[in-house]
Amino acid sequence: MTSKEILKKIHSLREKVEELHQEVQSLKIYSFHRSLHPEGLLKMRGIEVYRKDPTDRLFFPSTLSPSYQSQFFEMMKRYSFRLVIRDIIKYHERFSIEDLTHYCSSRVVKQYCDFLLGIGIIEKEGRGKYRTVVSPLYSFGPTLEWFIAEMFKREFFSPSIYNVSIKKTHSGGDYDVIASWNQRLVYVEVKSSPPKGIEIGEVRTFFSRMEDLLPDVAILFNDTQLRMKDKLVVMVEEELLRRYGKDSETLYPVERLIEELFHVCHRLYIVNSKKDVVENFRLCLRDYLRSLCLPFPSQALRKGIDTLFKRGEGR
Repeated sequence: MTSKEILKKIHSLREKVEELHQEVQSLKIYSFHRSLHPEGLLKMRGIEVYRKDPTDRLFFPSTLSPSYQSQFFEMMKRYSFRLVIRDIIKYHERFSIEDLTHYCSSRVVKQYCDFLLGIGIIEKEGRGKYRTVVSPLYSFGPTLEWFIAEMFKREFFSPSIYNVSIKKTHSGGDYDVIASWNQRLVYVEVKSSPPKGIEIGEVRTFFSRMEDLLPDVAILFNDTQLRMKDKLVVMVEEELLRRYGKDSETLYPVERLIEELFHVCHRLYIVNSKKDVVENFRLCLRDYLRSLCLPFPSQALRKGIDTLFKRGEGR
């Protein structure tokens, strides 16, 4: 082999080594990003997802364009719009403007219907009547879960999944929203019913699911502007008492963060829709980060933070 051929061979080998180096770097980046995804954080906890993000029960068709989904998401930030959607789901096969005026004026309802008509979520059904493109529709819950998951993606730049089914968990069922925020696992239980429609069994299931997931932050979200202190906070206090006995009042007090936002040890939050959903979540997440910066947390707070999401005794 001549020296020229040897140099050519060396050059070829260098190119191949460079290609392999680039591939390894790409795999490292891919692996890193997977580890930051909710499924990656769950995998680190020994939890495997086998179903997520279903589209068959959403208010809008799965074929809705990304642009129209973005517009729909922005409208979903309005509490009055979400209330109108609840009524539309109730009458989804045939409804008029007058059927939807329980919480809004006919002028506002018409604006909302014109918007939904324009992006292809509802269609006309005779004179002055409409119907939904997706039918049948049974509940607003799945669409609300989608909205909260999208909120994490769009407002907090955090990967998220919704309506998540997980293998071999104690509590079973679907986990409403799981997000990877700031490299931390956030679990959100989403309630679309008013507080009077939420039972203590649902709160107990929420606590059991926290034990399954071991999240860094857990949020019990109720899409209402009613007071949390009257029922939901009381049920959380009852469940803490049931699980941890009289010491729960010291270790895990339910405290007001601001207005109708409450927290337990700056790890578990009770949130409603009053004023603004996105801002309410932002306040809770910022409070969690602020709690991590406390220079000398109290002994009770340290113990509460260490054990709140662990499997309790004496239940």
